[in-house]
Amino acid sequence: MCVLCVRRARIGASDDGRARWADLEALGCVAQVNAPSTSDARDADLNHRARHSHGALCRWQVSEVIGRDGAIGKVAIALLGEDARLFNDQYVVKPPARSDGALRASCFEWHHDSQWCDDDGKAVYAPYMSAWVALDDVCEENGTLRFLRYPPSEDGRSHRERAKAYPSRSALPSPLSDDIDDVQGKLLTVRAGSVVFFSDVVLHCSGPNVSETIRRAWMPQFSCGPIMREDGTAIGLTAKLV
Repeated sequence: MCVLCVRRARIGASDDGRARWADLEALGCVAQVNAPSTSDARDADLNHRARHSHGALCRWQVSEVIGRDGAIGKVAIALLGEDARLFNDQYVVKPPARSDGALRASCFEWHHDSQWCDDDGKAVYAPYMSAWVALDDVCEENGTLRFLRYPPSEDGRSHRERAKAYPSRSALPSPLSDDIDDVQGKLLTVRAGSVVFFSDVVLHCSGPNVSETIRRAWMPQFSCGPIMREDGTAIGLTAKLV
């Protein structure tokens, strides 16, 4: 489920909230990628991909690009192996922000994508990666990603081993800080349509969007095998690439 949908209970619970979802859709935002996670009838109108007039075209285009011969899918297989699975996909919308509260909310603090596994003792972890697709030109002004390089190693350790030597996230400067620079995190500047592949253990953050326009990204994620709970149920998707 996309980042926006995590906030559904707060944003979509009122008539005014539903109008805000409609406003997002009018801007071209797919507010929910996967089917609703509950059978509650109130969620039915939030499955935008299924009911949107361009839904069939969207599904065809997405299936093509993440298939095993697609531009993204073949990279996933090359990096993760023949058992690569589609684990999740997210559509991240970052609107312009001006007030102090909006600027803070527009940031993503330092994190790595699989840190949820550190806190979930019931997850059977499998390494995964993200394919972050810029749908708009991205730069520092509109809140692009910033990556922290892996700590250096002289003994040929893998990136996963090197990632264990990262400094504490609390010791890194906030993406709102004026002190942050390329030494503390490499800023990403790319054109719309570019794809950035990165591991679930790389530390990254993003700053606020202080531009005049919305910033959008689509991010399918691929695992090297199923990610399951101890009881055998799947976390996210476990779709093999075909």
